[in-house]
Amino acid sequence: MEETFRRIATSQTTDALWVCVRDLFWSFGVMRISYHHYPGAVPQSGAERGVTVTAEGFPEEWVCEYIQGRLYTVDPITEFARTVHTPFLWEDIEQLMRVTPAQKDYLMRMRKAGVLTGLAFQVYGPLMRNGYVGLGFDGPVPPLSSQDVLIMQCVAQAGHLRYCDLTQDEAQNTPSLSVREREVLKWIAQGKSNGVISDILGVSPHTVDTMVRRLYAKLNVADRTTAAIRGIGAGLILPSQ
Repeated sequence: MEETFRRIATSQTTDALWVCVRDLFWSFGVMRISYHHYPGAVPQSGAERGVTVTAEGFPEEWVCEYIQGRLYTVDPITEFARTVHTPFLWEDIEQLMRVTPAQKDYLMRMRKAGVLTGLAFQVYGPLMRNGYVGLGFDGPVPPLSSQDVLIMQCVAQAGHLRYCDLTQDEAQNTPSLSVREREVLKWIAQGKSNGVISDILGVSPHTVDTMVRRLYAKLNVADRTTAAIRGIGAGLILPSQ
């Protein structure tokens, strides 16, 4: 534990921080991690920033469905996590809150995708920059002691605070994208390949490749799925566009 907290405190990039926290979760049998960061009271030119999401280990098809279907707007697990202070199991959500028909449909689609069991809790940051952490398992949740859960909470909380510190400047500014970059990001969010985007926009594949690399740099991401999530969360694109 002491080494994990040292690594968190000395992480200089969000990627290094993610690996550090992920390694600890992996040691408890976690197979999937979802981290939602909420902007809280951080001002951004009078506009409200959207949620940003980082995920690892989930089926790619489910992540795409989550984005393109705007399922984040009906997800009851993240909704409930923002109202309580104690961890709970994903599979208990229908006993913990009254879910709407849309949320029941969401849970059915989630289970159909094979995302069945996990642990959920909230983490807290400065200026109400809170977050959600979801830790998924393959099969039943292993027999975790209360101390195990507390350790994971503490590591997640420390990681969240370090993330808030590392992204303090970034949190105050939405990345500036050109009209064409927004177009490319929109098609990425709809699952189109660079080749298809090239045909749609009537530009060369090399031009699209260059714009995608530029998007990754501006959004501080390394893959298409995270780029789409970040773009939607920051209000840069809408999945229905």
